Amino acid sequence: MSEREDHHAEIAELIPAYVLGALEPDEIEAVELHLVGCAACRAQVEAERRVAGLLPYLAEPRPVPVRARRQLLARIDAIAPVAPPARRRLPAPLARFGWVAAIAAVLVAALLGINSLRMQEQVKQKDLELTAAQENQRSVARFVGSPRGFVTALQSTGVAPAAQGGVILDPTRNAALLMVDGLPKPPPGQAYVVWMVRGNQHFNVGVLPIADDGRATLYISPPDALASYDGILVTEESGPLAANPRGVRMMSARVEP
Repeated sequence: MSEREDHHAEIAELIPAYVLGALEPDEIEAVELHLVGCAACRAQVEAERRVAGLLPYLAEPRPVPVRARRQLLARIDAIAPVAPPARRRLPAPLARFGWVAAIAAVLVAALLGINSLRMQEQVKQKDLELTAAQENQRSVARFVGSPRGFVTALQSTGVAPAAQGGVILDPTRNAALLMVDGLPKPPPGQAYVVWMVRGNQHFNVGVLPIADDGRATLYISPPDALASYDGILVTEESGPLAANPRGVRMMSARVEP
């Protein structure tokens, strides 16, 4: 590997500790200087931060404590009407109040149950997001750690000025990892198609799934050897099965070590 690639690999190893605030001041300065000119490492920092943000959701959900439920029911009982003396009818308003208190108790218990289910569903969703983020982190680490791997910048064509990204290419696995940030979602019915380019030939290798925050990651497994391609192109097409790029060109990159 070249001196530049060696430096990139060293910085990539420091990124997890950088995100957690566990680096020395000189290491922080080195990482931040590198991030200024490296879109791929900036994307890795964002991926690591998403993983760190999900860590609080790893705790197992807990049911509402029995003591808390008892205290709530005791408070409900405290506002219930006092039983009337024998052979004496309660006034109609008080009788209705008893029914209202009973219904309120049922509604409160149902609300507690619904909130508990919602919390469990939210924890499950965060767990799935965490698993996906960790898998993405492992994929990035595998690509960066490849002895023959290299990184190329993914440049915006100007249609989406805020879009930036990078492609990590691994000739050993004949695969590439494309990462994008700042790309708006395509209009309804449209899709961002990724193409491997060889001269005038274009090969559809997948659709770029843009999240609400403008980020996306796509694992590319081209039909031929990476070295046989000239570049990578992202276009906006009317469908994911486009045979040739006819839509707006959004981003592009060259495939060269």
